[in-house]
Amino acid sequence: MNKKILVAIDGSRNSLETLDYVNQVGGHCPGIELVLFHVLPPVPSVYKEDLLSNPEAQKYIRQWKKKHQEAIEQILHKSMEKMIRWGWAGDRVRVKSQEKRVGLARDILFEAHNGLYDAVVLGRRGLSKVEEFFLGSVSGKVLQGAGDVPVWLVGKKTPAPHILVALDGSENALRAVDHLSFVLESCPSEEVRVVLLNVYPGLVTLLGPRIIPNLDSLNSSAQETHRQRLEAFMDQAEIMLLEAGLSARQIKKKFCWRCSDIARAVLAEADKGDCGTIVLGRRGISKTQEFFLGSVSGKIIQQAGQKTVWVIS
Repeated sequence: MNKKILVAIDGSRNSLETLDYVNQVGGHCPGIELVLFHVLPPVPSVYKEDLLSNPEAQKYIRQWKKKHQEAIEQILHKSMEKMIRWGWAGDRVRVKSQEKRVGLARDILFEAHNGLYDAVVLGRRGLSKVEEFFLGSVSGKVLQGAGDVPVWLVGKKTPAPHILVALDGSENALRAVDHLSFVLESCPSEEVRVVLLNVYPGLVTLLGPRIIPNLDSLNSSAQETHRQRLEAFMDQAEIMLLEAGLSARQIKKKFCWRCSDIARAVLAEADKGDCGTIVLGRRGISKTQEFFLGSVSGKIIQQAGQKTVWVIS
């Protein structure tokens, strides 16, 4: 089954670098099709009043829009040519641009939903403040409004083909595995490695994890119940990946016990396994603010640095 991926291109070096990531993930997957998408910026508001009464201003704005259209079409077609040089068949890469209709993020979201895409790819680099990304940037707004469309937030570093999937036993986590399996099923690369990770939170204080003398014995029963349930869940996730064509030696299952900071534990395991991509579900999110400012998924996105993060609903 073909996978249709929307890659947002704004003409910046950051957005063009997302192509490197997409090529590494999908370059050998004949079932992946790309649409390189650009939304033309609107006329700056400072000029709008002049446009109503000044024919000369209207003339210059038309020239500006034409020049910008020509420039972005050149960028899009050069991007497409780059993908073809990397081995992508011409019918697997298309370009599309349009004028801004509602807003950059909402126009991307409309295209993603209306075009029935399987994922949206955006750069997450060049952000100087966490608040800029979560509250103001196009990437943040797309992530907030994506609904059931998976979003890939591409980091700066082109990753090794190692992928960490953070699992908590929820349906959303299983959907994350399903999406990964769907993407990988047409990619028979033996270089791909997948780490399935569950983090079991510990009862800790600022003075350390053993401030309560019998902490281990108090928690042992719950830990064993959790281990048994998650082992069955991990087995289910592994079967999904095996059915997608991965071999057993490409899949590793791992538990992290009594970790005080789940997000930090996930990122540490990603570093240890040289995983350039982290796949997450956004379980238990009832409010946008809770997701972006408080949840484990939100913290991982904030602290992921140069890694790429897939967020699956």
